[in-house]
Amino acid sequence: MTRRDCPSGALRRYRARGSAAVGVALLMAAVGCGGGDDRDRSDLSAAPTGVRWQAYQGVSLPHADQGPKQTVDGAATGFERSPVGAALAAIIHQVRLSVAVDGQWGKVAAQEVVPDRAKDEWAVSRLQLSITGPVAPEYAPRLLGYKITAYTDDRSAVDVYTEYSDKSRAVNHTTVEWFGKDWRLRLPDPESTARHVEAIDVLPTDIVTLEAPK
Repeated sequence: MTRRDCPSGALRRYRARGSAAVGVALLMAAVGCGGGDDRDRSDLSAAPTGVRWQAYQGVSLPHADQGPKQTVDGAATGFERSPVGAALAAIIHQVRLSVAVDGQWGKVAAQEVVPDRAKDEWAVSRLQLSITGPVAPEYAPRLLGYKITAYTDDRSAVDVYTEYSDKSRAVNHTTVEWFGKDWRLRLPDPESTARHVEAIDVLPTDIVTLEAPK
């Protein structure tokens, strides 16, 4: 496959393919079977505290008291082992993995993704692309909020709600796992037929609102 340059079009391809991690079919999405919900429901609807917004490759991402604690070479690490920490990790990992430039994506994947066959196949797809600059403002997604659909201290399923410049909206079904003393994204099984990204018309009323600045 011929290598293609895509400094500002990565997210346009993401929407067109309904996927959630950079590559052919894995752009910005990760989902799995969530663990049992062994926490009080109020814990799952708690909002992050001390939120401040930082741009990464043209996309505004939330940083809060619950994480990340540090960012090095594009990789964000150090999330609290809690529902809020898991949600922040799900949001941040999927975006950073999707838009990291050529010199950073390997380091991002090494520290933010659970190592398995899905990650290996994602890396092969990512090698076919070239991202050399930030996402153009007209294509950058804007975070609206999230909903934790299942949680244990080892695995969390998080629905992430996003809006695009044309006012369309989508939900990304993601999963993070506690691995190496931090929350990491688990990419979907390459053989899975589940829909990891879905268009929506109306936001659910029970999401944790976490709107990125316009």
